Amino acid sequence: MKPLDLGQEVLSAQGQILSRTALRVARRAAFGVVALTFLFFFVIGLHGLLWALCLDVGGFSHVKAALCVLGFDLLFVVIFGALAAWSIPDMVTIEARIRRDRKLNELKQAIALSTLTGLLIGPIGRGMAGSLLSVFKSVLRRKG
Repeated sequence: MKPLDLGQEVLSAQGQILSRTALRVARRAAFGVVALTFLFFFVIGLHGLLWALCLDVGGFSHVKAALCVLGFDLLFVVIFGALAAWSIPDMVTIEARIRRDRKLNELKQAIALSTLTGLLIGPIGRGMAGSLLSVFKSVLRRKG
């Protein structure tokens, strides 16, 4: 492939990686907002009920009932906080990274090859080829 095509492939793969990463971050933020909203309303709605159940059914004191409610709140904070923090790249992102790395290596090789070809085809290369050809001819003449 030409270096320009390889460069376009590298940029295309990088764009796909960035868009998928942005989508993953947005999804995490949405999960975090849902978790916080759920936590807020659920805790407000059930604080009184849980506290009353701890007092009447559990036979706890007022302080122990309040600590039980706080422990219940903390459980939901840990669960949904872990869900919001959990982020692994999906298969599309992994494949795009592999494609980007391969095309970047091909681009490096193509640029190196085009540089080498330019040197060999240019005036320096023609001069060196002529001198190498004369050395080769002189070696063949000696043996012959």
